[in-house]
Amino acid sequence: MQTRGWALFQEARGRHIFYASGKNWSWLAILEANRFGSRLYTPYGPTASTPQGLKKAIDSLLSCAAANGVDFIRLEPNSPHDKKVLKSFRARRAHRDIQPKHTLIKDLDRDDEALLADISSTNRRLYRRAQQDGFSFSSSNNPADITLFLDMIHEVAERTGMQPHSDEYFTTMANVLMPAKYATLFVAYHNNKPVATCLAFEDAATRYYAHAANAEHARKLQPSVPLMGYLLFDAKTQGKKHFDFYGVAPPHSENHKWAGLSRFKRSFGGREVAYTGTWEIPIKKTRYQAYRLLRKIRPR
Repeated sequence: MQTRGWALFQEARGRHIFYASGKNWSWLAILEANRFGSRLYTPYGPTASTPQGLKKAIDSLLSCAAANGVDFIRLEPNSPHDKKVLKSFRARRAHRDIQPKHTLIKDLDRDDEALLADISSTNRRLYRRAQQDGFSFSSSNNPADITLFLDMIHEVAERTGMQPHSDEYFTTMANVLMPAKYATLFVAYHNNKPVATCLAFEDAATRYYAHAANAEHARKLQPSVPLMGYLLFDAKTQGKKHFDFYGVAPPHSENHKWAGLSRFKRSFGGREVAYTGTWEIPIKKTRYQAYRLLRKIRPR
């Protein structure tokens, strides 16, 4: 979300994007505004390789925010000593984390048997039997194929009551990211019929498990298991170094709304990663305090 691809996607959605960089740091920010105020938001950013770099990045972000008259900045840095630096700017934790604070990353720089070893025995068996059980897989960078995903996410939403992004959101994402190979659509077929999909984000080193959905009639087949296995081993084949499951519930939080999905992701192994979370720094202090108060009164 700090890449050129994400900037192009946000611009296609009509968002105003700001960007700056220097030695050992960079940030990409999205201007967000509504009737309650305005902010610059840097999803999973700024990025910096040193504490000094992070300080320069935040100084630059604050200058941009002040020049554009926003009320506050919202940031999610990923750099050394980020909490200490944030506190030096008197940053405050946001009312909630916007992007997932916890994730799971599986390193792919091992042989296939080592990668399989930390997958649960049930999933390992399902993946190994996938071909003889009638599964096949495809990958596409053709935006027109997003309709396969949309059909399935509609079915999931109808069954579970979840509220996915709009079709327009996913279609714009496909039109911008897929041809440039910032995103790839993966499809699992059973006896040549599509039964599971995943829209994965891509960069040079990492594949991200971003958006996924199964066909409702195929739930008993557990198609997400062989598809996940395909995603992992195809990522290794494509030269990726990491597979990011893109968000899990905190460890030992069985009542979390992501608990079930997180158990599924953790059944494929990987190392737990905790980020700093979402923080805010006010520019216009009175308006920011009013915003915080409003969040308490009307959290929706």
